[in-house]
Amino acid sequence: MTFAILGTGGHSKSIFDIVKSKKKIYFFDKKKKFFKIDKKKFLVKDEKLLYNTYKNKISGIIIGIGDNYIRKNKFNLLKKIKFKFATLKHPKSYFAYGSKIGEGSVAMAGSFINTDTIIGKNCIINSNASIDHDCEIKDHSHICPGVIIAGNVKIGKSCWIGLGAKIIQNCKIGNNVFIAAGAVVTKNIKSNSFVKGIPAKYAKKKLA
Repeated sequence: MTFAILGTGGHSKSIFDIVKSKKKIYFFDKKKKFFKIDKKKFLVKDEKLLYNTYKNKISGIIIGIGDNYIRKNKFNLLKKIKFKFATLKHPKSYFAYGSKIGEGSVAMAGSFINTDTIIGKNCIINSNASIDHDCEIKDHSHICPGVIIAGNVKIGKSCWIGLGAKIIQNCKIGNNVFIAAGAVVTKNIKSNSFVKGIPAKYAKKKLA
């Protein structure tokens, strides 16, 4: 299998940790010429080559970009020109009976996905995130490290659940919601919102 990773930022290093045993791995990026992890050095190919010269050589691709907006646009572009996406589960992640994960999504080391939870397409479930039973995480969302999500929580598309945030059971989170690091969500959150604090309250959108 010839595997491709789009991007050479920090998230792509975490992707590499999952797929490093594969015989052939290509990195694609707009700017960087080389990509070094530990003692291994990879020649990075121009992203433009991915869409034509290398299209038929790639049997699986993953987007190694953490930013939701960029990752969504890249996913839609690659999907339109019929690339085959990989779905990655770190060997130290856990998926309970009945749980599912969509194409292009990644579950990092220590992530825990409980029974009958559904992860959409092109999502990131980051290290040590815990998602309890009967939850739904829709496409292009990023669940950051250390997040705890209780049972029966529904999270919309393109959401960012910040480092160590907590969401209590039965909450519904709209699309394009930013939940700040350390926030505790105790009620439903409407789409296109930014919340922060304990308990989480609506605020102007800025990192916190």
